[in-house]
Amino acid sequence: MSLPAYRALSAYTAAPMDARTRGIVAATFAAQAVAIGSTIGAFSLFVRPVAEAFSASTLAVSAGVSIITLMLGVSGVPVGLWLDRGTPRHAMFAGTFVLSTGFWFASQAESLASLALLCVYIGGAVPTLGPLTTMAVVGKAVADGRGRALGIANMGVPLGGLLFAALAGVVIESWGWRTALQLFSIVTAVVCVPAVFFGIPRELHPATSETVPEAPEGAPTPLAWNPAFWLAALAFGAGVGVLSSWYSQVGPFLDDMGLGSRQAGLLLAFSQGIAVIGTLALGALADRVPPSLIMGSILAVVGLGFGVLATGPGLPWVIATLVITGVATGGTMPVFAALLAKRFGAGALGSGVGLANVCLLPFGAALPLLAGAIRDAQGSYASFLFVCLGLVVVALGLLVASVRRSDARSA
Repeated sequence: MSLPAYRALSAYTAAPMDARTRGIVAATFAAQAVAIGSTIGAFSLFVRPVAEAFSASTLAVSAGVSIITLMLGVSGVPVGLWLDRGTPRHAMFAGTFVLSTGFWFASQAESLASLALLCVYIGGAVPTLGPLTTMAVVGKAVADGRGRALGIANMGVPLGGLLFAALAGVVIESWGWRTALQLFSIVTAVVCVPAVFFGIPRELHPATSETVPEAPEGAPTPLAWNPAFWLAALAFGAGVGVLSSWYSQVGPFLDDMGLGSRQAGLLLAFSQGIAVIGTLALGALADRVPPSLIMGSILAVVGLGFGVLATGPGLPWVIATLVITGVATGGTMPVFAALLAKRFGAGALGSGVGLANVCLLPFGAALPLLAGAIRDAQGSYASFLFVCLGLVVVALGLLVASVRRSDARSA
């Protein structure tokens, strides 16, 4: 085992967490497993059956994930401020109620228009349970070993994607997409209510440490007026927007290759579940290696993956690419949180991630529509994958510019 990998692995056994930290990490793990796994993680498996049910195009149904992403970004700013100034329990309970009822109402929808309205409703709840809340709560509550704690908590994203994609693939093929949404509604309530009640403290104050700096490097500047922050936020928005848009189309992409709902669901589940390796290893590595370097490496691997998929390879190459890029993208959330905490301060993680979600809007909202339009017009996703590759290169350039500007200010 290489030295960096050994250090990353040893971080998880170096210092045990206290009961309070374990509860917070477990609760945020469960919450975002549900929030992301049931929406973005499983959405692509609903595209074809919903399109067939309403005689709609891929473009029309793909608008659903654009709406969810749009609401995720719009609501991220007030939710981030709520998390920084109030108690996370209230936000997370509210999100659980909205998400659970949203899925149930969606299962009864009789038109695409009503489903679109429910995507607005559901999308507004995702930030209260998803990575935004995890980064704000864990980043504030944990000082020593923050990267490790974020890595464990953010395992909820890949594992949630694995479970919900596998569940949706089986249920949709056997009983239909409406039954799958009803099951999602029940799981949301059963998992999130006890997780928040027992795991999230009523009051949450920033943790301090002698070994982890809690102030940003250089003179502090409000995030809204910090160019280095906005460059990093744009890099995050472009990278995550591209990834979420791609995962919203993996189901139809695999369907074009001849796979059924059950097979596509299992492959999508595996590609998301394998990301847990990156979440754990890269999250812990961010305590020892500059997070900006790790984030740049993630973007490079993702860009290479899009380049391979765009060439139209056979199924073995597609599987290998989904696995490799899945491992890399698993570290995106904990590494970005560590980057924000290191360079801009841990106390503003909620508002920082909320503002970064705004930068996600143009990418996450427009790209699924573009993907659907390209698929309907050309019969394949090749051109869309080349667009994704170009945007990942842009994100990498923005990240480099942010690091250089931040380092210059610190110097």
